Amino acid sequence: MSDEKETQAYINAFGYVKRSKNRQEIIKIIATTRKTPSDITEIMDTRFSLVSSILSDLKNNGIVVCLNEEDKTGRLYVLTKLGLEILDELDQQ
Repeated sequence: MSDEKETQAYINAFGYVKRSKNRQEIIKIIATTRKTPSDITEIMDTRFSLVSSILSDLKNNGIVVCLNEEDKTGRLYVLTKLGLEILDELDQQ
């Protein structure tokens, strides 16, 4: 039963990321090294508010984690195990 729940959770998370080019891009950006929302905004050449919102959603879905949540600025994000699995599957496509 647990395996079924984990599989379904993975499928849901993968589908959530797959539906958005911006989510996919952010995952690929933070795959190699820790990044702040400002770093990601600069790399993507987009609005800070968009990046911040996507990171919040990815965090709520267990795909990324903030390493220094207590800091008001300079928060660093990395992929979780789930995020790495999703990245691996995206790279295979």
